[in-house]
Amino acid sequence: MSIPNEKERYTYADYLHWNKEGRYEGTDGIVFMTPSPTPQHQRIVTALSALFFHHLQNHPCEVFVAPIDVCLFATKDTPLHDIKDWYVPDLIIVCDPNKIGSERIYGAPDFVVEILSPSTAKHDRITKFRSYEQAGVKEYWIVDPIHTTVEVYVLQNDRFQQIGMYYKDNSISAHTLPECIIELEKVFP
Repeated sequence: MSIPNEKERYTYADYLHWNKEGRYEGTDGIVFMTPSPTPQHQRIVTALSALFFHHLQNHPCEVFVAPIDVCLFATKDTPLHDIKDWYVPDLIIVCDPNKIGSERIYGAPDFVVEILSPSTAKHDRITKFRSYEQAGVKEYWIVDPIHTTVEVYVLQNDRFQQIGMYYKDNSISAHTLPECIIELEKVFP
């Protein structure tokens, strides 16, 4: 199958059969292409993943970095042709081993980090924000590499509430992993 037409809706099963280069995400069957990340983006995701990985060594939760498909509103039993929402978050933490499939993640991760780029910022702040909220992601970080900030949102009463804006010289205690403290000076080079 060829690359998608912007005016049509697709399923995750369709996506798996495309002859594609690049990464694609789907929201209610509408497909978006996400460009390759920049070196700055990759430095940040690598630093965050190393810090989380180190912290989670003796913990039941696992950290994953892109590219890994997350089928937000699905379980392992959901037929692939019924899945219409899938994303490739920059970094996720999953604490329920039943959500980790052999090829993808099923359901909402506990924790999601998206690193903004000019071409994806609107998608990360609006479309993904709403989808992650609706799916039940417990904590969502939006990292801005230009302004060296991290916005932290926590799910409270089924809605994301911003609990802080952190800067390069701050430390963040992850809400879903309170014993995990991330020093942002180690994240922003």
